[in-house]
Amino acid sequence: MLLNKKVTLSYGTSPHLKGALHASGIMAFAGLGDAILYPILPIYGKELGFSMFFIGILLSINRFVRIIANTHIANLIRKIGVKKVLIITSIMASITTLTYGLELGGVIAFLIARVLWGLSYSGLKMSTLSYASKSKEKSGLAFGLSQSVKSLGPIFVLWLGPNIINKYGMQIGLFITALVSMLGILLAYSLPDLMTKVKIPVVKTKNTFHPSAINLLVFVLSIAIDGILVVTLSNTLSGNYANQEDLLVYVAFYLLLKRLFMLLFSMCIGFLTLKIKVELIFSVAVVFCVIALLLVAFNKVIIGIVIAFLCNTVIVTFSPLIAIKKQRQDNPLQAISGISTWWDLGAAIGALIGLHMIETLGMQYLFLSLSIITLVLFIKFNIQNAKSNYSTI
Repeated sequence: MLLNKKVTLSYGTSPHLKGALHASGIMAFAGLGDAILYPILPIYGKELGFSMFFIGILLSINRFVRIIANTHIANLIRKIGVKKVLIITSIMASITTLTYGLELGGVIAFLIARVLWGLSYSGLKMSTLSYASKSKEKSGLAFGLSQSVKSLGPIFVLWLGPNIINKYGMQIGLFITALVSMLGILLAYSLPDLMTKVKIPVVKTKNTFHPSAINLLVFVLSIAIDGILVVTLSNTLSGNYANQEDLLVYVAFYLLLKRLFMLLFSMCIGFLTLKIKVELIFSVAVVFCVIALLLVAFNKVIIGIVIAFLCNTVIVTFSPLIAIKKQRQDNPLQAISGISTWWDLGAAIGALIGLHMIETLGMQYLFLSLSIITLVLFIKFNIQNAKSNYSTI
C-alpha cells in the first residue's frame, strides 16, 4: 500500500510541478521586453513624443486587455492545451519587444504591441498557474517556485538593460532584448503537454468578475503597489538623484529589487508553506503592506518601498492559491481567471492614474488613503472568512 501511494505521488504531482517550472521559464524569457519598459518610458517617453498621460496608457493598456482576455484565454487552454497556448504567446511576446525598438509606426506601433503583450501575458500566466494548481499535495511550493523562476528574466534585463541602453541607445538595447526573449519559443516547443487530456469545466465571465472579499482586497493592493507605486517610482525618488541617467539606474534598481524578492522570497515562502498554512502567511503579508503604504505616505520612502515590494511578493504568488482554496467547485482555472482579472484591473487602473494622482493629491494623501482602504478590505476579508468557517488567522 505504501509503495502504491509513493508511486501515485511521484506520477501525480511531480510532472505537473516540473511543468509549472518549465512554463515559468518560458514566461521569464517572454517578459523581458515588458520589464524594461517600466524604467524607460517614464524617463525617455517625452523624447519619443509621448505625453505623461499616454505613457500611463502604454504601461496600463496591456492589463486592460488581460481583464477582457483572461476568461477567453482560460477556455482556449481547455480547447487546445497548454503547450500550444505557450508556443503562440511566446512568439507574440518576442514580436512585441521587437516592435518597441522600431522607429516605424511610432505611437500606433507601441500601442498595438502593448495590446499584443496583454494577450500574450494572459496566456503565459494562466498556463503556468494551471500547471501549479495541479500539484495538489505541494501546491504552495509549486506556486512559490514557479513565481521564482519566471522572475529570472526581468531580473536579468533590469540588471543589464539600463546600462546597455545608456551605452548603445534604446533601439539597439530593445533589439538585443527581443533576440534573447526568442529563447522562450524554443523552450515552449520542448514542453510536454501534460494537460491536454484533463477535463476542465467552462470558465464563466460572470464568476470571473464576482467581487468577492479576496478579489476586492487583491484589487486595491494591486492598485497601490503594482500600479501606482511602480509607475511613480521616478517621481517618488526624483528628489534623491540629480540627473536623468542616475535616476534611470536607481528606478531600475528598485524594480530589480522587486523582482529579486519574487525570485528569492517566493521560493522561500513556497517551502515554508509545507510547515505553515498559506492563509496565515498571506494575512501577515497584507498587514505589512498596509504598514509599507503608511511609511511611504509619511516620507519614509526607501523602507516603505522595500517592505511593500517584499510583502507584495507573497500577495502576488499566493493569492491565486487562496482563491482556489475558497472556491466550492473543482475548477482551478475559474479561480485563477477571477483573481488574475481583479489583479490586472487594479494594476491597470493604478498605472493609468498613478502619475496624475500623485501630482493632484500629493504623495502623503494618496498613500495614506490607499493604506486605509486596504485595511478596511482586509478586515472585511477576515470577517467573511470567519462567517464561512474559513479563518485566515
